[in-house]
Amino acid sequence: MMTLVSPRLREGVKNLYDKLAPMKEPAESTGKAKAVAKMVGPQTSVAVIGGFSVASDEPESLDGRMTAPYPSSLFVASIGLAENVIFARQAALHGADFDSLETTVEGLWDMKGMFGQDGRSPAMNEFHIETRITTGAPPEKMAELLRLTHDRCPMTATVAKAGTISRRLIVNGVEVKV
Repeated sequence: MMTLVSPRLREGVKNLYDKLAPMKEPAESTGKAKAVAKMVGPQTSVAVIGGFSVASDEPESLDGRMTAPYPSSLFVASIGLAENVIFARQAALHGADFDSLETTVEGLWDMKGMFGQDGRSPAMNEFHIETRITTGAPPEKMAELLRLTHDRCPMTATVAKAGTISRRLIVNGVEVKV
């Protein structure tokens, strides 16, 4: 197999790390994520993010058209996408290689909260994250990189404030303790 940790990724991560290291004031290293979402149908919206368009929709029973994923699915997908990026950066920074990486994220929430029923919160309060990796590196190294990812991923750090996160790590088909 071919590693997903390319020389260009290693160089880019090192350069970003070195650029951020001397910054002392939080304002110097503040990142910003911005999206503009426009409703284009009864339950359909399109967000423009850095020149890219991402749509969301709802089921026909709620006058949606089922033309795109639900917003809650996009939310949990963004957690998985962010974890993959941060894991790859941690691997590059720590000299590790991997051939494949797949992150499955499930978020649980009480739907009654959308309508304020029974005083329930609409917040997702439980997240299950499963990471599957194929690698020639020791499984313990992958577990350490996943712990670093959990600590350093902006999306994971944010949702950890809202709820609990449970994790599973599968390396080369075998579950590894995280």
